[in-house]
Amino acid sequence: MSMLQRIFGSSPKEKEKSAETQVWANTLEAEQPHNPYNELLLLHHHSDIVRLLLKIDDRRFVSAGDDNKAVIWEVQYGRKLATLIGHSHPITSLLLLEPRKDSVDDYFLLTGSSDKQIKVWDVESGQCKLTLTQHASSVRCLVSLMDGELFCSGGEHISVWNQSGALLSSYHRKPEEEDICLMIAITNYRLVTAADKDLVVYSVISVVTKDGSDAKEIIKVRRLPSHREAIHSVVVISDSCFGSGSIDGTIILWTAHNLLPAKQFNTVSEYQGVTKGFPYSVQSLFCVQERYLFAAIGTGFCVFDVAPGKERLLVRKLEAHYSKISHLGFACEGVYLVTCSEDGSIRIWGRPPADGADAEGKELLTMSPMERFTGMSDIELLQINEDKVWSPQLLGECLGHAGTVQSFLDYDHEGLVSCGADGLVIIWKNAEMQKVRRNQTVQEILLNCDGIV
Repeated sequence: MSMLQRIFGSSPKEKEKSAETQVWANTLEAEQPHNPYNELLLLHHHSDIVRLLLKIDDRRFVSAGDDNKAVIWEVQYGRKLATLIGHSHPITSLLLLEPRKDSVDDYFLLTGSSDKQIKVWDVESGQCKLTLTQHASSVRCLVSLMDGELFCSGGEHISVWNQSGALLSSYHRKPEEEDICLMIAITNYRLVTAADKDLVVYSVISVVTKDGSDAKEIIKVRRLPSHREAIHSVVVISDSCFGSGSIDGTIILWTAHNLLPAKQFNTVSEYQGVTKGFPYSVQSLFCVQERYLFAAIGTGFCVFDVAPGKERLLVRKLEAHYSKISHLGFACEGVYLVTCSEDGSIRIWGRPPADGADAEGKELLTMSPMERFTGMSDIELLQINEDKVWSPQLLGECLGHAGTVQSFLDYDHEGLVSCGADGLVIIWKNAEMQKVRRNQTVQEILLNCDGIV
């Protein structure tokens, strides 16, 4: 455990926890022997809440937030590579576009902002290549279509653009409708948008103009049945299915082809709670193997098998944090589940390494992500039912943020990157990997020495 972790080890929220939670929280060993992330780099550059992280490649990532700027970082040493300045209001969305196959350009980064602009940046140089102003309202989300040939922006309205930045079509929504806050692309060039408690599906179609040329048009396909409260997460599960989660606690699976509800999970009758704090709020969703749906629900998390005909609860951890979980995802290809929370902590979940770790390490290479996480085969996973769900162990805790941890990125054995309401970006390094690198560096220095002085 790092010195900074020890300094931050006692927060006011932890002191306020109940006696029952106190017993549960103390099950983590003081030295955290199974926590791989016990070295850190603090990256100071932002001056306000950092809400967004985006992975560029295996060595670079970008952070952005409420200080109107984005920063490109190198992940191994935490070097700042470029600062992207140009927006006059908070950056609300990021999107990475790969260069065309016949191009020698690097990736292009898109930033959308509440200043109604979309900017296109060269990732290598940090220069702004284009500023798109035709969106004409706050940009809340960006998604790519057709393998990056097109991209769409959402907010008060929806617009579709080509990779060169030309506006191809816009769909103007009614003034009384809430702004779109979430958007995903599903099959057949369709867009699923979430605005407050409503889901609406649009489609980008090809049309022939009067002069015979091809053009794009956005059409409204269907408004889906509403959730009871605001939607905070939407996720693509497979080509045939997507899911949505609301602060009312409900998770709904939808068919992608006929846009009908297929299954509901976690329906709660008294979902507002005693203090109207929505304690069962679904804040984050992700899916692995097109089958296992992970959901952050209030202060805990669950995993559902969503395979048709086999829908059931597999994993449940009710009190994983002291406050709501803001984001969750896999690390190290499924070896760990990582959760970050409004309580300022990042927690690592999984199963402790078994005896004979070398042999187990070889087996991990052939396992699916869910098998790595649970240690159970696909056949054993089928035996789980709601009366006997699996519960992962708390393997470690990363304490360094002084406020809500907004998000994180997984860089496999290199480590994790997190961002928070305190304006910090932190790289949590895998200590074993760092030891190997330091030993390699020392060996290279010794081998390159001509002699001993």
